[in-house]
Amino acid sequence: MTIQSIHAVCHRCGSTKGGPFVPCKSCGFVPEGDQRPVSWLFSAYHLSTDECDLAAQRIQSGELPDPSRALVSHARDKMGMARLTRGQATPLSTWVLVCLFVGNLAITPLLGGAVWLGWREHRPVAAHQVLWITVFAGIITVLFWAAMFTR
Repeated sequence: MTIQSIHAVCHRCGSTKGGPFVPCKSCGFVPEGDQRPVSWLFSAYHLSTDECDLAAQRIQSGELPDPSRALVSHARDKMGMARLTRGQATPLSTWVLVCLFVGNLAITPLLGGAVWLGWREHRPVAAHQVLWITVFAGIITVLFWAAMFTR
């Protein structure tokens, strides 16, 4: 195989795929979160063609990849993935979540959308919480309006 025909190896099943972060056509695995650096390690960005072939054979024979923390950290650095700071990783308090939920219901779900948009890069954990609260409130709002207009 050449590097043009193989860009990555699925670290779950050992099949070849077009890139480290694309879904595997064989097993359907999509690397997300902590699996992304591991997936990067099993790509042409980190391994030669022969090493990719060997990795695929070893995984297909049942060997599970278990890269060291140092190797995963190396992958994170090369990928440009930085760990979240304490402020970025701090979740919202229950009180703030309740206030956002009530605001989304009483005013508009656009309130939550605006908060999510403002926080998605600087406070991703809080933004994720806001997004779920907003989607839930939006569904309730749509159901409420549908019930009002079907009478």
